[in-house]
Amino acid sequence: MKKLIIAAFLLAGLLPAFAQEQAPKLYTLPSPYDRYTHYQVTARYTGAIPAGSFSSNYIDKASFENYSIALEWVFQNSFSVGGEIGYSFFKKRLPRATYQQTDGSEISAIQTRTLTQYPIQAFVNYQFAPKNASIQPYVQLSAGASVLDYTVYYGILADQQQKVRPTYGIGVGSKFLFKKDGNFGADIRVKYQGTSYDYDYIDKGISSINGSVGLFYRWW
Repeated sequence: MKKLIIAAFLLAGLLPAFAQEQAPKLYTLPSPYDRYTHYQVTARYTGAIPAGSFSSNYIDKASFENYSIALEWVFQNSFSVGGEIGYSFFKKRLPRATYQQTDGSEISAIQTRTLTQYPIQAFVNYQFAPKNASIQPYVQLSAGASVLDYTVYYGILADQQQKVRPTYGIGVGSKFLFKKDGNFGADIRVKYQGTSYDYDYIDKGISSINGSVGLFYRWW
């Protein structure tokens, strides 16, 4: 009888260990974000510094009225593609001066220079880390078009032109997951953006260096 009781205790102790050994180790499976294509939406706030002839000839003041939202498809390899729609506004006010008009007359006024852009771009990212890494550096190429509103105010008078022009960009950045396997994170990016445009004070296009901070949500 004693032998049966001892055997029962030994069996009771061995069975859980055997079951645990045979159970599938689900925690060793790769994250779904590594195994499947997933999606990501990012909202950004951007500070922009004018560059090149745009800065020297038209507006040299930094702008902090820039926003965008992007939708991204993240593939199982190192690439992702997406689209981004943004808003950007530059402004500079000059002291009162006398300006020559196209008809030969002169006007004394305070000049206010503005430029509004609505860039619509497709982009491709190359990521240097796994999709579920806490820090995911990347490089980005983008191209598309910008809806432009160029307006120079002379007091209450205005010289305005609205056009759609090609836009391109190149950037580097990094994503930061708030939690491993989580849905939320931050995205920091520095990007050079150029737009082909030639009118009045702007003769060699619009260019700027943009630094942005974004928050993203991802799902699969």
